[in-house]
Amino acid sequence: MSTPSYGLHWFRRDLRVAGNGALQWSWKEHQGRVLGLFCFDSKFLARPDFSHDRFAFFLDSLRELRLELRQAGGDLLVMDQGPREGFERLFAALKAKGRPAPATVSFNRDYEPFARERDRAVTSLLEGFGAKVHTERDHLIVEPTELFKDEEAGSYYQVYTPFARRWFALFQSDRVQGRVTGQKAALKYLKARAKGERAKLFSLTWDKLFAGECPLKDHFDETRAANLRKVSVPIPPAGSLAALARLSGFKKKLSAYGKDRDFPALDATSQMSLFFKNGSLTPALALAELGLEGEKFQAAGGGAKFLMEVVWREFYYHILWHCPRVEKEAFLERYKALKWENREDYFKAWKEGKTGYPIVDAGMRQLRQTGWMHNRVRMITASFLTKDLLIDWRWGEKYFMEKLLDGDLAPNNGGWQWAASTGCDPQPYFRVFNPKLQGERFDPEGLYIKKYVPELAGLNPGQIHAPDDSNRPAGYPAPIVDHARRKDLALALYRGTQP
Repeated sequence: MSTPSYGLHWFRRDLRVAGNGALQWSWKEHQGRVLGLFCFDSKFLARPDFSHDRFAFFLDSLRELRLELRQAGGDLLVMDQGPREGFERLFAALKAKGRPAPATVSFNRDYEPFARERDRAVTSLLEGFGAKVHTERDHLIVEPTELFKDEEAGSYYQVYTPFARRWFALFQSDRVQGRVTGQKAALKYLKARAKGERAKLFSLTWDKLFAGECPLKDHFDETRAANLRKVSVPIPPAGSLAALARLSGFKKKLSAYGKDRDFPALDATSQMSLFFKNGSLTPALALAELGLEGEKFQAAGGGAKFLMEVVWREFYYHILWHCPRVEKEAFLERYKALKWENREDYFKAWKEGKTGYPIVDAGMRQLRQTGWMHNRVRMITASFLTKDLLIDWRWGEKYFMEKLLDGDLAPNNGGWQWAASTGCDPQPYFRVFNPKLQGERFDPEGLYIKKYVPELAGLNPGQIHAPDDSNRPAGYPAPIVDHARRKDLALALYRGTQP
């Protein structure tokens, strides 16, 4: 009797079951006979901006996914090789044991330059093995191949406002609306899991496939334990259920999001970027839970602001897709050769939160202590590095990727190039954040500063944003640069590139 066909789902940055389009396709195609595979790509782990902290959060997300799959009757094999080597070993092991190869391999699309090249190569490899390859959309609502400035010419939007206008028009179409409203069943499943309910969705494990113990050894637990020894910040709860809990808490604050989101002392932001990065939850699932489908967002107050942030994320992904060189250089070519000062002592003081500018120092210490930084403060610290310290934005971008648990190439690159005025639709070069005024405006009582720069806790709101020689506590540095002077130098630097 022949063995029924089965599917293999290759997990990458879609670490969940709920609303996983490619996994769902395979599940339907094979009546639940689907196995999961994840491959550690050594090229990814060797990146210069690799982060043990972010990797720990990723591994915890992967652990939660494996638990979920096993509870649902399925399984996940974690291989220590990159995908090419991993698939070659897998197909060789199946052949050696006389077991059938998967009829299909499914995965969700990725948009980063490295991922696109990898996926083309792996697709060719899999098809050579005789497997049908099936891909789906996942962590974007509107893909770069769906939204053009001029579709016939293939041109793309380089300014956010017209991009967003076109995005919102597509968002209200029946086709794209289905991507959000279609997540209702996934949310129902997730909420049932949160209550302890378990559904038997799958009917195949790796041991069953091999009719005995799987010969491909899984070293996941050893990898996770070894990485944990190198972690420098507390790792928050990971996985789909943790994401749902965070989103449910944010839902209660959504109406105030528009007015509260810029104040770092408040827990007013969603922090869903932690989960969007690994695919424990997607923007489509989040919008479905927040009730932002259809035209409701237009009258939703804070919901409209949140949706605009989702669109900014998609905008930067579209830019990276259409213009992959931004990963390594300025989008605006006239700023590719800016003569940055790049003083190592200034960069060290910035990283350590010892610049003498309290709001900047609070942000950089929050990053070092928690692996996360409030978005408003990300803008302030990035502006300070590039416009006050005259340090190449790529230094800051790399450092953020080394430290952020939610470090994600497209939005991180886009945000840094926005702050440095080198990117698409950037902050104009002549607009330079004044860190003192930014602190007074967005942390008026100094509560955020006091939390992360405790040596300033004794100062009152009128003193804390710019301590002087008369009230600066011992141990807190004087400003390492004069903001007004450095602003003039920054403007001269950028004007020197103007046509």
